[in-house]
Amino acid sequence: MVSGIVTAQKTTRKFIDPANMDLTVKPGDNFYLYANGNWIKNTPIPASKTRWGSFDELIEGSSKALKELLEEAAANPGKNELMKRVGDFYASAMDSAAIEKLGAQPIRPYLDDIEKLSSKSALLEHINYLRSRSIASPFYGISVRQDSKDVTRYIINIGQGGTTLPDRDYYLKNDARNQKIRAEYVNYISTLFKLSGWEEYKAFASAAIVVQLETAIAGAQMSRVEMRDPVKLYNKFAVADLSAKTPNLNWQNIITQLGYKTKQDSLVVSNPKFLVFLDSLLGATSLSDLKVYLQWGVMKAAAPYLSSGFVNANFAYNQVLSGQKEMTPRWQRMSGLIDGQLGELLGQLYVDKYFNQAAKARMLELVNNMIQTFDSRIRQLDWMSAETKERALGKLHAFTKKIGFPDKWKTYDGLVIKRDDFIGNVLRCNQWAYQDNISRLGKPIDKAEWNMTPPTVNAYYSPPKNEIVFPAAILRSPFFDFEADDAVNYGGIGAVIGHEMTHGFDDLGRQYDADGNLKDWW
Repeated sequence: MVSGIVTAQKTTRKFIDPANMDLTVKPGDNFYLYANGNWIKNTPIPASKTRWGSFDELIEGSSKALKELLEEAAANPGKNELMKRVGDFYASAMDSAAIEKLGAQPIRPYLDDIEKLSSKSALLEHINYLRSRSIASPFYGISVRQDSKDVTRYIINIGQGGTTLPDRDYYLKNDARNQKIRAEYVNYISTLFKLSGWEEYKAFASAAIVVQLETAIAGAQMSRVEMRDPVKLYNKFAVADLSAKTPNLNWQNIITQLGYKTKQDSLVVSNPKFLVFLDSLLGATSLSDLKVYLQWGVMKAAAPYLSSGFVNANFAYNQVLSGQKEMTPRWQRMSGLIDGQLGELLGQLYVDKYFNQAAKARMLELVNNMIQTFDSRIRQLDWMSAETKERALGKLHAFTKKIGFPDKWKTYDGLVIKRDDFIGNVLRCNQWAYQDNISRLGKPIDKAEWNMTPPTVNAYYSPPKNEIVFPAAILRSPFFDFEADDAVNYGGIGAVIGHEMTHGFDDLGRQYDADGNLKDWW
């Protein structure tokens, strides 16, 4: 994509700015440098970013738009209920003095409860308590999703988890970079324990316990490549059969204690060997070490929302991972948080102020035109059989197209937001999302639901729903301009449309049929 598309007054509008091009480069030799060379030379990466490009410029613009909306909402809590909820959340998030005063106090009760556990059976039950209250998610992931082989129903999915570093290789590889990252990780863990009231020697001992356990867990995890194979990840078990494989983990009891109301006879496990290993690890690890691990889970989940010591330690750890030089400003971090937690409330304000409704019809026209072109190209393929072409075309034309914003907004019924309780707001939002997820069992699939919020600068393809989705925030210059010539929009948002469409036929998407079921149709 051309990074230098800019906007000006209608009479002088420039969609491609020659100043960003390097005309000394022959386009046939290096078209990327020809189109973007001077922009690359003259545009430093901001200190608070790890990359910079047209996407990032648009993300920055969306963040500033959210800041404006949130500041207005916080200043006018009496205007309406929608503005009060997002405004009160933002006011609580920006009250640094109140957050600083609390220190580790918001998490102390959870840490003390873990310390009081006197048996492994009590600890295993407490894991379910922490998860069901959205306080921490130890050892594994569990959620309700569409059944990949019957997308008309929801089913419980259990996945590997239990580690903090972004990938298992960070624990298992011994090159210089990963050793440096692990050293900083140990420092991060010990710092959070000290900030939470542990003496220094005990904090370092706790860090060693956490890293030892997480390294063992990482060794049982699938690789990132293996995790991309949906067939390998689909392992359906009767609940009783899975419990028989993991004596320390009674899955019927776990499901009940996690609050699932609808009885489930079966569930899907992405990595059964991982759960067998985890079961043996739970049996072999001392109660005291397991308590340290659970306490760490509470600390790391809360760290970004506590006082500056926790926040700074969190940034120092992430800095080694990402190379980011300066912390993202608080207003921007909090705007992103609220978009993630209350995105369909904040999204309504965003759409009302910033989204050109006429752009939705124009965008739909572009999408339909590209689908027709894709159709023509499939028909011309000489390596694909007639039967497979027919199925590919059926899948292509079955795409659901979502543009701008949802037809029906989430209302977050029952969610309480308080102007003077920031971390409480975070926990209540997490708890609301948890309850919303587990309540899906036994209900029809919500095909109208979105997995991104309108202010998100991105797009996605969903294999189980066979849908392509383009939130409002990406439908702005330089990707999309209602006033621009079609050539400009096809070069900008057209690249994004094509990218998402091809996900339906790439190494992952090709394994799902037109209805979204995991099925070999080639």
